[in-house]
Amino acid sequence: MAEPHVVAALKDKRARISGLITALEAQIGQHRADLLHLDATLRLFDADIEPETIPPKRPAARNDWFGRGECLRLAYSVLRSAPEPVSTGDVVRRLMMIKGQPVEDRGTMTLVRQTIVNSLTRAKDTVERLPGAGTSRENRWRLRD
Repeated sequence: MAEPHVVAALKDKRARISGLITALEAQIGQHRADLLHLDATLRLFDADIEPETIPPKRPAARNDWFGRGECLRLAYSVLRSAPEPVSTGDVVRRLMMIKGQPVEDRGTMTLVRQTIVNSLTRAKDTVERLPGAGTSRENRWRLRD
């Protein structure tokens, strides 16, 4: 016979997931209606336009560690205070400490590393990447003069 607390927990989990799916389906319906209205408005201004040919844009992925632009601002702070180029790993550890994240958590560290590398790479006008001894993890960074 099944354990009643296990069955109750599984039923609760199923109810939450089912509710989430229902809410997301309602959002999809609203977005489809919005899209139809936009298409009609586009046709008012350009009768020859084919809205279906406009490629969709992927929404920007956000993370919970940094606010908008915060990662790069903190990285600039780390690079400004360093007398010499700083390795990717050092930037990651310093930013994780600033944000109060445990630096022992390898999974979080990997995700934060990718966020930092992406931010620094996009800032190519102000940040310079110096090749490391082998892997991209060993790259060093400094502010451009």
